[in-house]
Amino acid sequence: MYVTIAAKRYGSCPEYEGAELKVPATREAVQDAMERARVTEDGEYRMITFRDWPVFLQERLARMEAGVQEVSFLAGQVCRMDQKSLSEYEGVLACIETERRGHECSIKDMINATYNLGYFDFLPGIVKDTDLGENALDGDFVRILQDLPEEVIGMMDTAKVGAYLRHSEKGAFTREGYCFRSREGWQEVYDGQKLPGQEKELLLSIRIENRSHPEDGDIWLSLPCSKEKIASACGQLGAGSFRQCRITDVISMAPILEEQIGPDEDIETLIRLAEKLGQMTPKELVKYKAILEFDGWKSVERSLWLADRLEYYVFDPSLVSYEAYGKECLENMGVDCSAAAFQNFNFYQYGMEQFEAGGIKLTAYGAVSLDGEPDFSETQEGSLQMGGCTCQTM
Repeated sequence: MYVTIAAKRYGSCPEYEGAELKVPATREAVQDAMERARVTEDGEYRMITFRDWPVFLQERLARMEAGVQEVSFLAGQVCRMDQKSLSEYEGVLACIETERRGHECSIKDMINATYNLGYFDFLPGIVKDTDLGENALDGDFVRILQDLPEEVIGMMDTAKVGAYLRHSEKGAFTREGYCFRSREGWQEVYDGQKLPGQEKELLLSIRIENRSHPEDGDIWLSLPCSKEKIASACGQLGAGSFRQCRITDVISMAPILEEQIGPDEDIETLIRLAEKLGQMTPKELVKYKAILEFDGWKSVERSLWLADRLEYYVFDPSLVSYEAYGKECLENMGVDCSAAAFQNFNFYQYGMEQFEAGGIKLTAYGAVSLDGEPDFSETQEGSLQMGGCTCQTM
C-alpha cells in the first residue's frame, strides 16, 4: 500500500507531485518522505492518493484529516489481516458509523477498530434485509417469534423481518456481508496522541545471519554499538566473528543509504557512518541525503567521505521545479515575469538551462550544487565523479 504526501504550499506548482511512501513504514522512512515532499517543520500537508488500499479504506481516508504516521500505523494493522478479518473489519467500521447515526469514523476510530473485531459478529453473504430476514427465520434468531406457529412464520415478509433485526441490533451491511455488535465493550488502545508501540529512533540498523547456517535465524544490530555487543550477536548465531556473518536487511534514518549497503560491508565502516549520522542536525541530515543523490555514490566508504564534506555543497530545499527557478532567475535580474511579453515564455526550459549552467541538480530533497573543491586526495576511491561544474550560488 502507498500514500502520496503533498505540501499544501506547493499546490499551485504544476511540476510538483509530492512524495509517494510505501506503508507501513518506519518512522525514519516517513520523515524521509516528508522531506522529499518538502513539508517543513509544522508545515501543512495532505495525502492526495492512497494506492493499493482496500476500497472501503481508500474512500474514507480520502475524505478525512489524518497524520501520515497514523495512516502508516493503520497500514501495518491492515497488512496483518487475512481476507476474512478484512471483511469483518469493514463491517465493524460500518457498524460504528451506524451506531453514530452516519457520522464517519475518524483515523483514531479506524485504528482502535482493528483491536475490537471480537466485539462484533459478521455474517458473510448477507447483503440485504431479505437475506438477513431469511437467515434469521431459518436460524430462529428472532426470539420474539419463537412461540409463533411455523405456518405463520412462513407467511412473514422476510425483508421486514430483516429490517427489524437490523434496526434493533444497529447492524450494517457491507459489500461482503452483515455485521452487528454481539457483546458490549471497546478497547481504546490509541488515544489520538501517542501511537501504540512506537519504535525508538534508529541511526543505522542491520540484520545479520550466519553465512554457513542461515537456518539458525537472524539478529538485528543497532549501530553504533560496542565490539562486545557485536561479538555477542555473532555468538548467538554460532559465528566466530562478524566476517562469518552477512547483512540481509538495513534500516536507516537516511533511507537512501539502504540501497547501497550490501551483505559484505565492513562493520567498522558502518559504525563510523552511524556515528556521523548521530552527529548531524536534522537540517544537515536532509542536506546529506540530497548530496548523496547529487553525487551518485556507489559505496559505503564514499558515503562516509561525503559526510565529512557537507560544507562544500550548496543546498536549497525550497526549489521544487525548473519553472519556478527560471522565474526566480529573471526576477532577480529585475524582469517582470507577469508582463505580456513573457506570456508564452518557456520558464521551465529556461530554468533547466540555468540549472545546467550552474552545475545544479534538482534532487528529491531540493537543489544541490558544488561550492568549492573537496580534497579529493583523502577519498578511498580512485575514480571520482563529482557531477557538475563551477556553480552559481543559489
